[in-house]
Amino acid sequence: MELSQEDLLNLVKTNIDDATSYINEYVNPERQLALDYYLRKPMGNEVDGKSKIVDSSVSDAVHGALPQLMKVFCSSNVVSFLPTKAGAGDEAEQINQYVNHIFNKDNNGSEIMYQWFWDALVQKNGIVKAVWDDNTSEQIDTYKELTEDEVVQLLIPDNVEVISKEEIEIEQDQVPMPPEPVMTEDGVTEMIAPTDADGEPMMVNQDPIIAYNLKVKTTETNSRVKITNVEPEAFIIDQIATSIDDATFTAQKQLLTRADLVELGYDKKIVDDLTTADDTELGFSDYRYRNTQANLNNTADKTQELLSYYECYIQIGNPNGTSTMHRVCYASNTILSDEETDYVPFYSICPYPVPHSFFGESIADKTIDIQQIKTVVQRQMLDNLYLTNNSRIGAVEGQVNLDDLLNSTAGGIIRMKNPNAIVPLQVQSSANQSFPMLEYLDNQQAKRTGVSDMNQGLDANVLSNVSATAVATMTAQSQGKLELIARIFADSGVSSLFQGIFHLICKYQDVERTLLINDKELVLNPREWDNQYNVNINVGIGNGSRDEKIGMLQMILAKQEQIIQQYGLSNPLVTLKQYRETLAKFINSSGYKDDIQFINEITEEQAQQMAQQAAESQGQPAPEVQAAEAIAKAEMQKAQMKAQTDAQKNELEMQKAMMKVQMEQQELELQAKEQQLKAAKDMLDIQTERSKLEADIRIRELTLLQKEEEAEAKHDDSEDKTLIQALDKINNLTKE
Repeated sequence: MELSQEDLLNLVKTNIDDATSYINEYVNPERQLALDYYLRKPMGNEVDGKSKIVDSSVSDAVHGALPQLMKVFCSSNVVSFLPTKAGAGDEAEQINQYVNHIFNKDNNGSEIMYQWFWDALVQKNGIVKAVWDDNTSEQIDTYKELTEDEVVQLLIPDNVEVISKEEIEIEQDQVPMPPEPVMTEDGVTEMIAPTDADGEPMMVNQDPIIAYNLKVKTTETNSRVKITNVEPEAFIIDQIATSIDDATFTAQKQLLTRADLVELGYDKKIVDDLTTADDTELGFSDYRYRNTQANLNNTADKTQELLSYYECYIQIGNPNGTSTMHRVCYASNTILSDEETDYVPFYSICPYPVPHSFFGESIADKTIDIQQIKTVVQRQMLDNLYLTNNSRIGAVEGQVNLDDLLNSTAGGIIRMKNPNAIVPLQVQSSANQSFPMLEYLDNQQAKRTGVSDMNQGLDANVLSNVSATAVATMTAQSQGKLELIARIFADSGVSSLFQGIFHLICKYQDVERTLLINDKELVLNPREWDNQYNVNINVGIGNGSRDEKIGMLQMILAKQEQIIQQYGLSNPLVTLKQYRETLAKFINSSGYKDDIQFINEITEEQAQQMAQQAAESQGQPAPEVQAAEAIAKAEMQKAQMKAQTDAQKNELEMQKAMMKVQMEQQELELQAKEQQLKAAKDMLDIQTERSKLEADIRIRELTLLQKEEEAEAKHDDSEDKTLIQALDKINNLTKE
């Protein structure tokens, strides 16, 4: 069931009110704050008599990032299209050239990019709009006294229409009568023009000439893709959307005059009946529309009255139970138009997207608190400097002329009654503590945003203590965040915008268009193109610096030249067209966008023809080819010899290492044998000593037995003591 006009009106108003309320409550206050800090407006805590300086960290961060981003996207063609089927390479190249021409030539691409990126870096989201602009102009011209041939020539173009045509007769001047045959006195017949009595030629009237007076109308059709920047606060989206693609409601709010609405094609009677009484609050930034709300109706010319005009894209249900996108235009509680559409013309970018939310963060959001702190520090530094240079003075009351004291004229005299009547109050400088704090805050800002001195200009003092590799590493690290922002821009809004441009020309452009690109005339007819090309963003990041690219292209060129010289143009690895494209990329990377002024274009057919001719004349190579082959052969032999030398060297090193290992192993075995021999020697010494002791003991035992026999009752304590000591010594040796 289709919605009635009243239900549609209520649906549109409800979506506008809900989305606007959310944005005004949560998003626009942060945008306004970021804009105030960018413009360095007073912070509201200023004190009379003290410094009121405002730091510029927000604008410095924004303008530090903008040049890098503009360089990435504007140094070459923004996008390239890749075909989805074989054999469509030339067609894809035409699409590349035409779409980039539309963005850069039909529209001011650099200015659009700048404003788009600025909005994103300051106001969270940057929005652009791409639509098909049916631009038709009519010119009425009046021509007088045209001949029939001139009329036919004038009406040849199809865009010329005759409004009125008048046939007239143009009287011709008199001409002398034609000569007549006259007999002379000599009897000779001569052709003599008739004359009057005065001897003047007799005149005769000519027939009038038929001519035409025309009034014609010439209709010029200059329909193009029109790309415009949308103020972020003028863009409305439902609060649960995470992107424009999944939004059920998006809209652009504009302030248009009644005359503007009539030019858009709306009926004048309906436009005249529109009122401004029900217009809601604008919600625009005050720096753009500071006094607009108060002056909406402050004009005597009714056609110049401003109205809030909403161009809405809203999902509306259909009888099938699904929904379709509608373009609904609304103003002053009135639906001006409603039509189904398959295209939403808005494209958004955000430098720091927040997952699952449409509104992310800007660079300004990340640097506002830093600007606050630096403002306080700088104000305190200046206040301290003021007091240091013009410190307060203590004066003894009644001992100093106060008028002289308050007069700060250089060389002025201060009258005093006592030399000690004036006491300067010394103020200690705080600059030594403030400058490290400012440096710390600058480092914090660089960590948050990636904008630092490394990517804005290198300090010459850095090179004195830091190697080139370290500088390159620090620069790459500082550019990492900006490269991430560029990648986010490329993969989100920029790619979608160029896909939208391609969609618009395929859908609406129904006539051929001839362009002169790189001094080459191209006839483009989008009706013949397949609207199924993949878009590949070519933003020049992740592939090294410009010098690195040029160096890589030089290496590729050298390899291609070597292959062509060695194997000829008919080799299966590099064609002449590929070699030409490498040269073109080398020229473009050097800063020249128009490579055609250096090298001509070459088609596949021409490349194949030249390869075939080269193959047919392959019998005797050219001298330069022979020289190249000789050089290549010498280089190969040199490489082989080097490889053999390296192999022999490696083998000797390996043998040397093996011998070293064997020697170390033999040394270990020898040490082990020496230890075994020493242990055996020690054991033998112990056994010999034990045997000696045992023999001594046996002798002493025999001696004792003899003495016992001699003196049975007599006991020799000293002999017993010696025997006990000998036994102890034997036990100790046994333990060892």
